[in-house]
Amino acid sequence: MTMRSTIVKTAGRTFFFAALLSTVAGGALASGFSLDDRCDAAAASRYDMTRNAAFAPVALEDIVLGPALSACREAYNAGGGARMAFQLARALERAGQDLDAMKLYAEAASLGHTVAMVHYGAMLGKRGDAASEFGLYRKSAELGDVLGAYNLGVAYRDGIGTEIDGQQAVRWFEKASAGGDETAAFNLGVLFDDGGLVEEDDARAIAWYRLAAERGSVDAMINLGLMLEAGEGVAQDLTAAAGYFQKAAARGDSFGKLKLGLMQQSGIGIVKDIEEAVASLVAAFEMRDVDLEVILRDAPEQLSADARLAIKRVLAERRMIEGADDAEIDPITLGAIEKHYAVE
Repeated sequence: MTMRSTIVKTAGRTFFFAALLSTVAGGALASGFSLDDRCDAAAASRYDMTRNAAFAPVALEDIVLGPALSACREAYNAGGGARMAFQLARALERAGQDLDAMKLYAEAASLGHTVAMVHYGAMLGKRGDAASEFGLYRKSAELGDVLGAYNLGVAYRDGIGTEIDGQQAVRWFEKASAGGDETAAFNLGVLFDDGGLVEEDDARAIAWYRLAAERGSVDAMINLGLMLEAGEGVAQDLTAAAGYFQKAAARGDSFGKLKLGLMQQSGIGIVKDIEEAVASLVAAFEMRDVDLEVILRDAPEQLSADARLAIKRVLAERRMIEGADDAEIDPITLGAIEKHYAVE
């Protein structure tokens, strides 16, 4: 089937989620908060089972460096222990100070901090020590850490510091999913959908995609929508497929917008609405969806004349073509479209 790429959420490369506490973004906390509180509010991880639940976790990319470095350095210097070491390491990693971050991840890991083990393992892996990376993932996972279980599943799936083992990948992804991880559920869906490392099982793939989609995985929404659209391993249900594409589109996914637009313009599985279809397709175009690029180049007839004309008008507004008098996708327009999709 046509599937979404399975992006590996490997620790130290893709951590995600949650909102930054507004008072921290503003650079201050109300008086009365301890040093540890300030660090918790500035740099806590979603995955840290020891984090202070009074504060929202902060994604690595959302850490505000000034408040986080200041608060966590003070808390660490005051003897804050494993969590403060880990959170200061996160802030240092965000600041690009990888060597200092690595030392603190190692320190926190030695004190039993299981998420620090995952980060430290990932940094060792980047430096070519896959065996130590795998060992730290395994130790973290065996201590019950969700992120450790996820990354151990990735290691068994991809052969990171160990032999590829599909059954072990399933085992550890299932543990991570049981801990609430939506990406683990999505990757279980992919394993059973692909059938490369484990026996292909569409029913199990669909069940895992459904769970991941319920937890908010956009990739799971897309893959489930594609299976429902094609009737692969499940009764064809175009209305349900359109619903999943609509959910993905609502979350800003370009492929979701493309699939939704294609169904809206034809009225397949959803009420026909040319105006909404054009809006969805132009949005996918402006987001540089690679699948739409292929359609525009190789099979523009899949798009309605209204959609093609709307895309040409976007190009004309940007002065990439002279005008948009008709919906024909000619060589000059194709050149402008290729320029639009070119890597900047």
